Amino acid sequence: MARLKPKDFIQTVLIKEFGELSISHPYISFILMGIGIEFLGKCINPNLSDWNVSRRSKKDFENAIKTVPSLKRYETYLSSYDMYNSFRCGLAHAVSPKVQITLSSKQEMGHLVEQNGRLNFKVEDFYKDFKDACDYVIAQTYQSDDKMNKDFLEVPGSTFNSGTFNVTGMTSSIQP
Repeated sequence: MARLKPKDFIQTVLIKEFGELSISHPYISFILMGIGIEFLGKCINPNLSDWNVSRRSKKDFENAIKTVPSLKRYETYLSSYDMYNSFRCGLAHAVSPKVQITLSSKQEMGHLVEQNGRLNFKVEDFYKDFKDACDYVIAQTYQSDDKMNKDFLEVPGSTFNSGTFNVTGMTSSIQP
């Protein structure tokens, strides 16, 4: 079994795979980045040792937005556009942002354009901010006993092959 630490997971999945998706499947990438922001909020919380604590999604999402430099530009939208509920929850639970948020790619509409009471996120710009947030989290130094220095994910085989499908394998989170 191959084991990934959180920083390896961020580099391989959140940066590399999400980056590929932002080009080939922009809509799907928004869904994953919304959830990924929540994950980054968990990463930078030194008081959180269990990745799967219930009822922390909003706190973790907002922690990332308020703390990570490249995401701070969205802080005002947490309240003015209810970004957590409109963006993250809308996409995670209904695969559609709620009415306050629109999503675009390429030349459809600019990033952070407000029109008709809605805020638009453009995938190319949003992914850049998300990638910068991932790089920020990876660059941080964590205490030796922090969850960021422990195994995070176990995958079948001797290495983690990004983007491959193993019919007989199972992937599981490692509990602290």
